[in-house]
Amino acid sequence: MCVKIKARLKAATKAEKADTVIKNGKIIDVFTLTIYEADVAITDGVIVGIGEYDGNEVIDAKGAYISPSFIDGHVHIESAMVPPEEFARIVVPKGVTTVMADPHEIANVGGMEAVRYMIDAAKGLPLDVKVMVPSSVPATSFENSGSSLTAEEVETLFQETEAYGLAEVMDYPSVFSAQKEMLAKISAAKKRHKPIDGHAAGLDTVGINAYRVAGIENDHEAVTAEEALDRIRRGMYVLMREGTAAKDIEALLPILTPSNARRCVFATDDKHLDDLIDEGSIDASIRKAIRLGVEPLQAIQMASLNAAECFKLTEKGAIAPGYEASFLFIEDLQELTIQSVFVKGECVAQNGKLVQSIREYVAPPAYLLESVHMKLKKESLQLKLEEANKANVITVTPGSIVTKAMVEEVTVENGLFVPSVKQNQLKLVVAERHHRLGHVGVGIVKGFPIKNGAIAASIAHDSHNIVVCGTDDDSIYRAISHVADLKGGIAVVSEGEVLADVSLPLAGLMSLESYSTVYRSLSALEEALVKIGFDEKWNPFLTLSFLALPVIPELKLTDLGLFDVRSFSHIDVGVNDV
Repeated sequence: MCVKIKARLKAATKAEKADTVIKNGKIIDVFTLTIYEADVAITDGVIVGIGEYDGNEVIDAKGAYISPSFIDGHVHIESAMVPPEEFARIVVPKGVTTVMADPHEIANVGGMEAVRYMIDAAKGLPLDVKVMVPSSVPATSFENSGSSLTAEEVETLFQETEAYGLAEVMDYPSVFSAQKEMLAKISAAKKRHKPIDGHAAGLDTVGINAYRVAGIENDHEAVTAEEALDRIRRGMYVLMREGTAAKDIEALLPILTPSNARRCVFATDDKHLDDLIDEGSIDASIRKAIRLGVEPLQAIQMASLNAAECFKLTEKGAIAPGYEASFLFIEDLQELTIQSVFVKGECVAQNGKLVQSIREYVAPPAYLLESVHMKLKKESLQLKLEEANKANVITVTPGSIVTKAMVEEVTVENGLFVPSVKQNQLKLVVAERHHRLGHVGVGIVKGFPIKNGAIAASIAHDSHNIVVCGTDDDSIYRAISHVADLKGGIAVVSEGEVLADVSLPLAGLMSLESYSTVYRSLSALEEALVKIGFDEKWNPFLTLSFLALPVIPELKLTDLGLFDVRSFSHIDVGVNDV
């Protein structure tokens, strides 16, 4: 290290030439939110000087803006349906060179060794993947996941790997009750001065107070401006989320002022591969913020310096001496047209394409390729309502992972619920797929404009059982069976025929194909959706996947039945008039 510092100092003081000098660029200063012109000198992958410098290599920026590269404050790589190596190919050309990655999706399937796999698969990439240790596996005790992650295993991961912090603390009842196991996980991070992520969905100010006392520092679950302000006032960073199912930026930006903007960061959380390709990652969040009236430099600061400071990345987030030379050439600030992406002084992407080769995939553990083990009887798909003609109905809202609890009259024949396309009341099923337990949760969902057939996936946050929405039991059973035959994946079924599918054999979450191959398969899924009556702009599969997550208000469905997040308990589907 002393040798490196000595070389950097010689370049900084001009005693020796810098390795590389960027000339004719307009520097975006995220400290003062101004733009100025100067050379940028780089040695050993670090910025060593701003001013006038000579270099062994000179790069002409040709009048482009020089911006710090972007940081995703919270992402589940698994939601892109490809491993870290392929994920890097997608997001790095879009200006994202660092991500705070929570592998709790794969951890819920494969436990500690699955987390180790993700850490290994994240190494040696042009994307700096800071892997956080999952804190809540399973998310609750009200469902069956594939595995668990104990406090002892969290401690082991901190001791033996490069794990960067503690991922989103979803099990807030355990925090509030000072449950020993949860506090041990938090303590494992705190004693190492590692960041701790929050997941404060639906919490009031008392809950936020408790989170902060526990040492939780940020949250990506604010969905209203008031919630965001409550968090900032209590010293938290607000991660403004813009993913595939949850799009919160527009609702949160009204709180943004010059006085509080430094506590705001961007995050994608869960974003499907096709949306990453078509819209972008954090670059898409910046563009949306600009369209909604945020000054471009403010938005870039939120995506770089703010995120770096939130996560104690002291060497990232700015164009300044001593900072990592990871930066972008941007042609147009309003449109955020990215010409080139540099990581530690090396050009890794140009004009939307990766120009640096990526090593071979890290081989996943064999058991992660055989993760679907289920027992299912068709009659278990029936929903008995006895004498009730009213039921608790899960109501979805496009663009949100929060559902509404409604009580509605439903069609009942011979004591069984009958889905109604006319009333938009379809059957929702969550089938356990990890341990052949045979558990099947059945409920009613409203908001999926499907006219016939079923859609199914082995992506069902966070326990990742198989979740299905359909108009009839035959289609639902066929869809579940096909996803099981794929060893995990996504399927669209109509009249007994599989119209389209995506195979996701890696933990039932990710493909082993190239991202371009997966993209084509997803396009085929969209065409199949139209055939069963779904012709909307929002993504039904990601919305579907969150209907099994019992820590997001208000009603959800697990393999053990209908779950009311407000009371944190299972409830009956049927409602009897008193």
